[in-house]
Parts: sequence; structure tokens; C-alpha cells
Amino acid sequence: MPRTDARGESGVRTGVYEMSGPDPMPEVEDSFDADCKDDPGFPVFDGLEFPGCVAVSMTSAQYEAFEGRLEFWDEGAQIAMIADSPPSVGHEEPIGLLAGIVERIAQERGSRIARFCEIGLTRYGAGGYRRAMQPDECLYLYPVRADLPTAGSLIVGEDDPPDVVVEVDYTTDVRRGKLRMYESWAFPELWVDVPDHEPPRRRRSQLSGLTVYLLNRDGHYEVAPESRAFPGWRAEEIHRAMNEPAITPAINATLRRVGAELGARDGTGPDDDLLLAAHRRESRIGERVALLRQTLHARGIALSSEFPAASCRAALARASATEIAAASLACRTEQDFERLI
Repeated sequence: MPRTDARGESGVRTGVYEMSGPDPMPEVEDSFDADCKDDPGFPVFDGLEFPGCVAVSMTSAQYEAFEGRLEFWDEGAQIAMIADSPPSVGHEEPIGLLAGIVERIAQERGSRIARFCEIGLTRYGAGGYRRAMQPDECLYLYPVRADLPTAGSLIVGEDDPPDVVVEVDYTTDVRRGKLRMYESWAFPELWVDVPDHEPPRRRRSQLSGLTVYLLNRDGHYEVAPESRAFPGWRAEEIHRAMNEPAITPAINATLRRVGAELGARDGTGPDDDLLLAAHRRESRIGERVALLRQTLHARGIALSSEFPAASCRAALARASATEIAAASLACRTEQDFERLI
């Protein structure tokens, strides 16, 4: 049976999938060789590791009934990797902040970006055996035309892969395990964020910051300075937005810039977003009302506090600036203006 308390040099559990020493896991290695040789989606890895996780036995029935979060599951080996620390603010806050910043980009672009939080990713291999992982977030920039996952699970090779997969390494380290799986599944872009907030323990090799991995033509990940899916969004800018407690003017300017670049590419903009379009209309009406009242007041026309009425405001929204100016100069009373407009 697999050992569930493997320890690294620091004495903490490391979640090594294939471990050397007096207590190896030959059945895990055998399951790789027997079931996965001819399937590129199920590569045989030496030393596939899941630092910050604990390995537990998990049958197919137990996996189907499992309601918690797991990092990785191999049906052939009947092994699951589960984080050995419960969810905490340090891990959850960057994902929560990401939701808001992606929504701002989507509004500036003028079209929706779909988010899937902790969706299951499943890959069927030789003999029908499955491997499954759970990322922290999946982003689809064009959900209307994408073949999206259903029933809470994305089937690798059947559903469209997300444009971006996001992992937050708070007490874990995806680089020696999950990253290699994402690469073998040909996911085009992966973000790995190590939060600024320090957990009780963190391996020395993990420094806070965000790394963008892009799949190259050879099918391998390369570290890139900026996102491919979100043009011009640099890794350090993404990290800052995910780790600042509030959206600062600088972050807001970056989000608008990225959204505008996406919109320019797609031929959309803020007026295509229903919420922003409504706010813009209300703002324009407010500016027109203020200018109208100033003009009529300068002409000596008495105005009530209720002017203009709702019906007149609707007319102001539809009228051109020339029509409003002509009516404001020709009217003798506020009622006369409402009739003219």
C-alpha cells in the first residue's frame, strides 16, 4: 500500500508519487508501465511529486463519492493526492480577487469571460483508466463558441481546454507534478501564483510571484514574461492584482488597458457590456440635465426641483446635442421645453 507520510529534508510531508527508500510503491510504478505506455496523455514519469500533499488510497467508488478537494487522482494506481493543509485565506484570497479583476477586464472588453472554480479535469487513458486533477481556476475568453465542460467535469480531449488554468501555490508546489500533467494534456497557458501572504511553512525554493507558462510548438511549457491569452498582461501585473487587497488606480489602469486590447482585437468595447452601457447612459443623461438647467437658468426661466421629469429624461437620452440646444434656446418655460424636445 502507498505510504501516506513521506517526508522531505525539512521533515514535512511532500506527497512524492514515486518514492525511493525502504518503503517504495511498486504497485504505482507497475500501474504506470502496464496501463500508460502507449498513451501520450498518460506519460510514464519518474518521480512525479506533489509537495504539500499526502498520498491516500482511493478506489473508483471512493473517488466518485468524494466531496472534498484533491490535487490528483490515478484510477489505475488507486492513489489520490490531497493537500495536507486545509483551505485558508492565504490560498483563497488571490482566487477571490482574480474573479473581480477578470470581470473588470471582461466589462472593458465588452464580452463575458467564463470562470470555472475548482472544476474537475479528467483524462481517460488506455484501458479506460482515468486520471483527474482539480485546478484553482479555469478561464475561457470565448465561452459562447467554446465546447464547455458540463456536469462539473472537463473531459480532456473532448471538451475545449481553457484558455488559462490558474494554480495558487500557498502550501503546495505544482512544478514537480501537476505542471507536467498540464503540459502532457496540452493546456495552452498556465499561471502559477505564489501569494505574498506567507503561510506557516513554505519551501525555500518558492518565492512570491506569478509565473506564466506557455505551451510551445514542441508541446512543452516555456516561462513567458506575459500572458498570451490576455495580450500585454505581464506576470508581475497579474500577481499584483491577485495580491493587493484593493484595486488601486495603477491596477485599474492595467485592467482597462488589457480589456481595451482584447476589445480592439474583437471589435467590442464597454458599450457592449450591459452594465457599463447602462451606467454610461445614466452618466450622459446626468451631464445633459446639468447643462440644460444651467442654460435655462441663465435665460431666466424658472425651474422646479422636479425638472426634468422622467419622460423628459428619456427624451434627453434619445435626442441629439443639436436638438437639445435648439429646444433650450427656443422654449419659454420648462413645460415648453418638454413639449419641444
